[in-house]
Amino acid sequence: MHDQDYDIPASETEVEIEVKGSRFIACLAHTANVDSASEFLAVIKRRWPKASHYCSASLFSAPNNSQSMAYSDDGEPSGTAGRPMLMALQNSGVGEVTAIVVRYFGGVKLGTGGLQRAYTDATVAALAELEKEQRVFKQRFQLNFAYTDQGDVEPLLLEANAEMESSEYEESVRLKVLLRPVNVGALQKKLQAATRGRVQLKELD
Repeated sequence: MHDQDYDIPASETEVEIEVKGSRFIACLAHTANVDSASEFLAVIKRRWPKASHYCSASLFSAPNNSQSMAYSDDGEPSGTAGRPMLMALQNSGVGEVTAIVVRYFGGVKLGTGGLQRAYTDATVAALAELEKEQRVFKQRFQLNFAYTDQGDVEPLLLEANAEMESSEYEESVRLKVLLRPVNVGALQKKLQAATRGRVQLKELD
C-alpha cells in the first residue's frame, strides 16, 4: 500500500534526440496496467514503423512500488535500455507511466555505456516536457447505518471531503467512500460522537 500522492502523466508526450546518427524517440503516456501499456506499444509501433528497437519501461502504480513495474530491452544488449529507462522514471517521481524509446539505427554502434546514456537521456528529455497531474491517494472505507442516523452521518462525510464510491439504500444505508488519510481520524471520532458509537468507518482493502 503506497499511501502518498504522486504525479501521473496528464497527456502523452514525444521527444526525439539524435546520438551519432541514431534517432531515439521517447514517447510517454499514462498507463495504470499491463493492458494499457501493451496498447500504447502497439500504437507507437504503428506510428513509427520499421524502427530497429522499441524499448520500454512501465510503472503501473506509485513510482516507488517495486511490485508493479516492467521493462524490455527489445533486442538491445541486456541492461542497456529498459532498466536505465525504468530508473529514469522512478527518479522522476511520476507513477502510472510507460516510456517507449523508438530507435532508428544510424550505422554507428554506441557500445553499452553509450546505449545506456542515450536511452536514459531520451527518457529524461521526454519527462522534462511531460504535463503532469496529481494522483491523490485515498483509503477505502465502508459505513453501514440506519436511516435514523443519516442526518448526522452525511454532513460529516461532506465536511471530510469523502468521495462516494457506491451507495445502497435497502433495510439500512451502506456506503463505500474514499478518504484522504489525513481526514480519517477526525471523521471517525465525529461519527462516533454524533451516533453514540453506532456508526464506524471500516477500512476496505
